[in-house]
Amino acid sequence: MLTTYFEEVIEKWFGGENRRPFVEYAIKKIERCWENKNVFVVEAPTGYGKSTISATLALYSINEELKSIIAFPLRTLLEDQYNKFRNLVNEDIIGKRYMHNPDSRYLIKPITLTTVDTLSMTLFGIPPEDLERIFKLIAGAWDGTSTGSLGHYLFSWASVALSNIVLDEVHLLADSTKSLSFLIALMRICTDFDQKLILMSATIPDSLKDVIREHIPDVEFIEFKPDSDLEFCRERMSKSYDIVLEEIPNEHDKYGQILKWIDENDRFSKVIVVFNTIADAIGFYNLVKDENAILLHSRFSEKDRMAKQKKLQEIRDEDEYIVVSTQVIEAGVDISSNLFITEIAPANSLIQRLGRFLRYDEKVGRVIIWYEGRDGKVRAERNRYKVYDHTLTQKTLDWLMENSYDKIVNLNVHLPEAKSKKGFKELLNYVYSKESFKVDVNAIRDLERIFLYLENAPRKALEVFLKLGGSFVREGLLIPVASRDTLNLQHLKSSEFVEKYVVPLSFETFRNKASHVIGVLIEEGDGIVCKEDDLNELRDIKPQRVLRYIVRNNVIAFVVDAEYDDELGLRFDRND
Repeated sequence: MLTTYFEEVIEKWFGGENRRPFVEYAIKKIERCWENKNVFVVEAPTGYGKSTISATLALYSINEELKSIIAFPLRTLLEDQYNKFRNLVNEDIIGKRYMHNPDSRYLIKPITLTTVDTLSMTLFGIPPEDLERIFKLIAGAWDGTSTGSLGHYLFSWASVALSNIVLDEVHLLADSTKSLSFLIALMRICTDFDQKLILMSATIPDSLKDVIREHIPDVEFIEFKPDSDLEFCRERMSKSYDIVLEEIPNEHDKYGQILKWIDENDRFSKVIVVFNTIADAIGFYNLVKDENAILLHSRFSEKDRMAKQKKLQEIRDEDEYIVVSTQVIEAGVDISSNLFITEIAPANSLIQRLGRFLRYDEKVGRVIIWYEGRDGKVRAERNRYKVYDHTLTQKTLDWLMENSYDKIVNLNVHLPEAKSKKGFKELLNYVYSKESFKVDVNAIRDLERIFLYLENAPRKALEVFLKLGGSFVREGLLIPVASRDTLNLQHLKSSEFVEKYVVPLSFETFRNKASHVIGVLIEEGDGIVCKEDDLNELRDIKPQRVLRYIVRNNVIAFVVDAEYDDELGLRFDRND
């Protein structure tokens, strides 16, 4: 069954070689439990090749059952995997679906790669392609002007219910109560519909497994152990590197200090530098940018994001480069380094980042983990360290300090358990407790109840969608914005404009920058018009109000008083 399709993937992707024993073991374990289990959690180190499991399930599904959906938390990972999948099957049966890319509408293609957000909306009957229409029909029902049918939701339900589903990098769905509650709800729904759901990650703390078991007792956990692949473990343990822990008391010294570290370690020429904020990443990149440097963060247009992905692929084989990034590098970005300089972050994020260190054949390197603070305490502001929970960040630093001597940390960043150094599983289990992963039972109940409203599901789904702030998964709604320079580009078709100039902005940032909104670009037919005098509805900045405004007015993007260029992305001022 599954093993037959595993052999086909190995042959098409790797020419019959590069077999990972643990991947093969995981597939055989899933195969043995196929008839009596619905949910599987596969845990393996970063860079181990877990995508082979996704490909195997996809091939099995289209040949033996019907279809499959592979979902990712971030679009960057989706695009990279899509290019691999195209070498596996005919392009006619594979598609992708996310914001501004309608290739596989309703996730209908036999193999569809999508985002978790799009999966959730399609699952609950308000797929992105129908959201505007559903919103207006329901609004019309409220004022007595409704015409039309809400029947497409049955089609979207069927599209998901008839699929086997894989969620990659699932640890990112445990970062908030909302996303973890969605994950639990999805497990329950797949069990009720007798679907197969495979969740994959490199970093799943034991406390998170306990939380999952409390809500879904029949989950099958498949964990990588030291004897799961002795050759892989020996290869990873043979890599020689120091992890240096550094304190920067004065935040204004950080750029100069990082430049000094790079200069002192000039024998390492593949450099990755990760910051926790976009402003810091841009500020540092401006000091090092050249033809061998690249900047990655979330505020780029679709076109420029794809261009950066292409450049990353081109520099992988170069002997010298510098990648400056925010946490977007954590989820599956396929690049390696031999000098990795990163700001402190909670253990989960930190280990995921370090999956980009000595990822390939490099044998020697150095990691420098730094933090803004004093005397072993990270700087706190409103219970946060930059964008992260302060308590989790401080507990991560505490463990690193307790397991270091003369600033050198005793940690193997590649293996969950190791002999010569402490594996990263010990760090994860120290930092995270069951209290770190909160589940909203009422939210789960609301999501499950949507399926009880057979004649009126979209109304219930939209009600929950708005209640949750415009996403079943994300803690914050993404708002489409464009810079002030785009006001003279209204002659473009809306699809071309979106691809080239629209940037997703978190709702929190949009709210903080509300005074910078100078206009709204509205879609009319294939064209665009700008409204500059009708923003009163946005004075009360709440996710539900903004979402209603976007849908009711066919908003393509809010124009903000900000700069944009393809190298640095969107900036509200020179210091942003």
